[in-house]
Amino acid sequence: MEADFTADLQSNEFHRITQEELNYLIRDLDLPKCKAELLSSRLQQWNLLKEKVKISVYRKRYEDLVQFFKVERGLVACADIDGLMQTLYINHIPLDWRLFIDSSKLSLKAGLLHNGNTLPSIPVGHSVHNKESYENMKIQMEAINYDKFKWQICGDLKVTALLLGLQ
Repeated sequence: MEADFTADLQSNEFHRITQEELNYLIRDLDLPKCKAELLSSRLQQWNLLKEKVKISVYRKRYEDLVQFFKVERGLVACADIDGLMQTLYINHIPLDWRLFIDSSKLSLKAGLLHNGNTLPSIPVGHSVHNKESYENMKIQMEAINYDKFKWQICGDLKVTALLLGLQ
């Protein structure tokens, strides 16, 4: 038998939501940008937000993550995997992740996949104009510090011998 919920009725004080509380709520609900803005807008309409709470802040959520990426020779790559994972509130244990690499004639992509598939995939590298070649794969692996983490590699590589020289 569940215990009955008892409301605390001693305080009749009205509570308006702060920026920090709104940020936590949106993060806890895992809302995408458009839904975060909609919720914030409605709360503002109903006068449930404190003054100076910004609702357009969710358009720039990516700015917290940009600092971990660098552009090098046409490749965007995560140069600080541990920092990125920490910002995403993920405990990075390299053995729990595998590096997925996908390529086509015109692009090369890399992402981390959680072995238990209980955590989201984490994009760590992308290039629109670099096709699969030994040199481009080497640049990608160096840019994400593969030698430091040595994740298991998986993917649909056309030239599997490319990786043999990198391990």
